[in-house]
This record gives sequence, structure tokens and C-alpha cells, in this order.
Amino acid sequence: MPRKLPPYVERNHVKGHTYLSFRRGKGPRIRLPSDPTSEEFMAAYKAALTGETAPVQDRIVRAEPGTIAALVASYMKSAEFIGLRGTSKAGYMSRLEAIRTEHGHRTVLGLTRERIITGILQPFADRPGAALDTLKKLRILIRHAINTGWLKHNPTIGIKRPKGKEIRAWTDAEMAAFEKRWPIGTKQRTAYALMLNMGTARVDTHALTWNQVDGGACVVAPK
Repeated sequence: MPRKLPPYVERNHVKGHTYLSFRRGKGPRIRLPSDPTSEEFMAAYKAALTGETAPVQDRIVRAEPGTIAALVASYMKSAEFIGLRGTSKAGYMSRLEAIRTEHGHRTVLGLTRERIITGILQPFADRPGAALDTLKKLRILIRHAINTGWLKHNPTIGIKRPKGKEIRAWTDAEMAAFEKRWPIGTKQRTAYALMLNMGTARVDTHALTWNQVDGGACVVAPK
């Protein structure tokens, strides 16, 4: 069975050869490296997502044995990662690439509770959401490291989850004001209605396509 690919990545078959490319909507196709688990692919995919013409080569962290970069590459070849839904995989890839870019040169064995707190999480002190997501992905990587024999213990044990500010719900008056400002038929009202009524994660609502709309109902497959 072909490997699941990240969002906007497609397989092209030309004259007996298969290659990967990035294409958003009806935009141009951008050729990508053939191995979707490689660092070169990740850099090219990230560049395509952000609109860059080419990956920034000095940001690619080489996966030296025993490093966090090598651990990220190993995890991305695992059944756990490959089995993720496309929308989930895109979110994972973005955070994993950030970890690999900033800390890929560090050794896995050198990870300690103190180094994780001060060196990896502290830069996100003013962004608790990013700090929490980074900690979650680190724990996934460390679990993979333990399962594959890279580590014998979990250095994130005892690290408290960063707490963000509470996001309050809109009042009835605020909802009524929004609905008055954006009538049915506008993009703003459509987005509002989907987020209000779908009951799915934001990332899944964002990825909704017309193929999932059937007779006025939205069909979303369970994870």
C-alpha cells in the first residue's frame, strides 16, 4: 500500500516514472524529493507551504547518529507516524521540523529534565500554546526513543504542562452581532457556521472539502 502523503502532496506518474510534487488547489506543481521521510523532503515541503522558492539549505539539520535530528527521522519512518491522518500529520511535521531545526544537533542521551525546561521550553515562555505542543511532541519522540532502545527513562517526567490563558466563549449578543454583520452566503458566515456546528477539531474543519458534503450534511470519518 502506498505511503500516505502530507496535505497538498501528490504522486505523479509520467512515462513509467513516479515523483512527488506539491500543489495547492489549481496552483503550480512544485517538484519534491522522492523520499517523504527525508530531511530534504521536509525542507522542500516546508518551503512550498510557506511560499518560498527553495528550501533554505543552512536550516537543514543533518541527522548525525544519536542526535535529536536522527530521532525525528526515525520516528517519521515509524508505523505510528505513518498511520496518522493527513491533517494530523501536517501539524506533527510542522512542530517536529521546528524541534529538529533548533535542537537536532543535540544528543538524545543528553536530554535531561533541566535541559528540556531551560533549553527547549523556556523560549516559549510567552507562548504557552506553542510550549505545550512542543512538550507533547517531545514526549512522543521520547516514547519512540524508549521503544527503540535509544533511552531507558523519560526525562520529561515531572515537567508540568504549560497553562495558557482561558479562551472565553462568545456571548449571545456577540454571536448575534457577527451574524448581522456577515449574512448567510458570505465566506465569514460559512466559516463561522462550520466552526460553530461541526463539533470537530479546528484543523479538521479547516481541511473540509466539497467531497465531504453530501445532501447538506458534512461527512467526517472518525479517527
